[in-house]
Amino acid sequence: MRFGFALLFLGLAPLFAQNAAQFAGMQQDLAELKNEVEKLKLENADLRDALVKSKGGQAPAARSAEAIAKARAEILAEVDRRMKQQMVEVNAALAELTRQVNAALAGKGATPVANRPPAGVPPAPDKPPVDDGLPADMPRTGIKVRVKSGDSVSKLARLHGSKSEWILAANKLSSPAALRADVEIFIPQPETLPR
Repeated sequence: MRFGFALLFLGLAPLFAQNAAQFAGMQQDLAELKNEVEKLKLENADLRDALVKSKGGQAPAARSAEAIAKARAEILAEVDRRMKQQMVEVNAALAELTRQVNAALAGKGATPVANRPPAGVPPAPDKPPVDDGLPADMPRTGIKVRVKSGDSVSKLARLHGSKSEWILAANKLSSPAALRADVEIFIPQPETLPR
């Protein structure tokens, strides 16, 4: 039986030798794979560290920007609240002052302040008395003028950059002869006068 084992062993020896060579090659390949895995682990750890550092650097900046934005919003809200309060106080003071001035002027028979335009502000142009049936090309803005003796519709139109037909239509005059002295009339004017 020993002899059978020896023959079997001798018969299988080349097979073992071949397998041993393959086994050694596999061990070498396994060692190389282990090295590659270790390198990948190190690279992965480096990438994680870099990611943590970048997130850590961004978080304080983001929190800082968020805090600044919140502080600005609070400041703006406070400024808005104060401005509204001051506007209420100013309007109340102006209303009281207007009431006092109007009371003083009423005693002297003068025009109340509320009906006058503010100082330095030109008066708004007057509107025609009635715009029903007026020509479509006629401006709806203009001025009121008191007619003097010797004035004519064409003269007033020329002086104020208007047209005779506009003046007649705006004031419902049947003809230029219907114009009377010491009467206030409306003279339509385009918003920009022709040059």
